[in-house]
Amino acid sequence: MKRLVNCLKFYSYAAIILSLPALMTSCWQGSAQDERAFVVPEKLKLKNSTAQAARSIGELKSGDQVTVVDRANAEDGESWSQVKGPNGESGWIRSLNLVKMEIVEKSRQIAAEIKDIPTQAVGKSKATLKLRLSPDRSDDDNVATTLPLGTGLEIVARERKPRPTKIEGKGETKEESENSVKYDNWYKVRLKDSAVLPAGWIYGDSVALEIPNEIFYFVSSGREIVGWQRIGTATGADNKSGEHFLVLERKNFGADEGVDFDRVKVLAYDPATRDYSTPFREDVAGRFPLTLKMDGSRGYFQVFAVDKNGQTQKLTYGVEMLEGGKVRVAKPIKN
Repeated sequence: MKRLVNCLKFYSYAAIILSLPALMTSCWQGSAQDERAFVVPEKLKLKNSTAQAARSIGELKSGDQVTVVDRANAEDGESWSQVKGPNGESGWIRSLNLVKMEIVEKSRQIAAEIKDIPTQAVGKSKATLKLRLSPDRSDDDNVATTLPLGTGLEIVARERKPRPTKIEGKGETKEESENSVKYDNWYKVRLKDSAVLPAGWIYGDSVALEIPNEIFYFVSSGREIVGWQRIGTATGADNKSGEHFLVLERKNFGADEGVDFDRVKVLAYDPATRDYSTPFREDVAGRFPLTLKMDGSRGYFQVFAVDKNGQTQKLTYGVEMLEGGKVRVAKPIKN
């Protein structure tokens, strides 16, 4: 509206009366032309109109920067945008396939903040799910985009936030009962294959962890695996090999909600028996991230342990891979 008012200042009252319709069109189109956006899908067809039977006249790819020229609603009410592509191509695409530049910049800022944090676990979305710029689903103002079912995610951090009493959004609006869970679990994630939105926050209950098959059945009784990292490889005389794993677990019931894990253990692969043993296991409550550094057969891992008073202390454990698929862990050093 301010842009329209500024345009009107250059016209006399009489001229305004005669040319108001054209003037409004010029001002609103100018504001649309100033908007830059990025294409999200891997490939996207440009259409010659918003009609269902529209003809494809070109193609854009993920990461292409476009200029929004106009917007319109199709017959089914869905929003479309007329865009100019990076090579001068022009056509119509669904607006949901675009993301504004300021949102891309915020996502990339999150990615820069976590670029040196090792991946704690990997997972996939269990349904279409919203990538957000902050761990909050009380409204959709922080939504960057909607991810399809099966999107791969690298988890680097976890947060626990009070659950909104009312969750707004398409298909999500509901009142929370008095007996429902009062907190939401959130994951801070990297989207490894995304050229546009590399990082953000995901509602944790919508993510299925992809625990490696070789360690899936070695979870401790009454616990679940919440994180893992590969220590190294053990190879037998027959050249058959397997991986040693550092594993984080958490109680299924009665867990301290203020920590991400409450047990750390090593699963060592024995190439002779092609089975796993547990040479190290320690009940320690802690928060992500756990850091593992190996230089050949020796290294260390660091845990941010949390005591009963909520105080955090860094513990450093030495790790050594030995012959015959053995792994030795040294007592922790407090930092």
